[in-house]
Amino acid sequence: MSTPPTSTPAPAHRGGRRAGRRKTDVLQAAVRVLAERGAEGTRFQDVSAASGVPVSTLQYYFGSREDLLIAAFKHASETETARLHEELAQVPDPWDRLVRIIETVLEGCRPEAPESGRVWIESWRYGMRNEEMRQDVLRDYNAWRTLIADAIRAGMDSGAFAAGDPEPDAIVILSLLDGIGLPTALGDPAVSMARARELMLTTMARLLHASR
Repeated sequence: MSTPPTSTPAPAHRGGRRAGRRKTDVLQAAVRVLAERGAEGTRFQDVSAASGVPVSTLQYYFGSREDLLIAAFKHASETETARLHEELAQVPDPWDRLVRIIETVLEGCRPEAPESGRVWIESWRYGMRNEEMRQDVLRDYNAWRTLIADAIRAGMDSGAFAAGDPEPDAIVILSLLDGIGLPTALGDPAVSMARARELMLTTMARLLHASR
């Protein structure tokens, strides 16, 4: 009996990768629309116009407008968190890591910032009325608190911080950031970017008894 010819593996199909890239481009466009129009004002037609992808394709990708919004919020959050993780990995000093976290949040809250702060605020509003979004926002909060708590813990281990309790202190610092970020995003003249940064760093140094 003759041996069946050995089949050659088919080359990897590139269509899936192209579709993945296209979907990522759509999500990035949706994030821009969300920042500009808010969740209530973001429609399939708006994302289609911003991305150049037909509404029918968007409906195929996401099904419903609600699913598109949730996917866009999640994409924005995961992209920013991943970028910050990479940045913090290059910053050995615990205090400098905390400063970088503070600056990242406040930069996103500038009134002229293109996306992140406004999208974050929109995610709170949407999460108040949508259970899936609420869980996503709480998961995001946990990720940010973990970044802060890890830096506090490293500072305590190195002796850079003379006091501190990583978990509750992380809650306090993130809450202060949100509290000062909102008037900053609204353009409150009493809370400039420089003032917000100064207040955050001063308060954080006192809380942690940082040697600065």
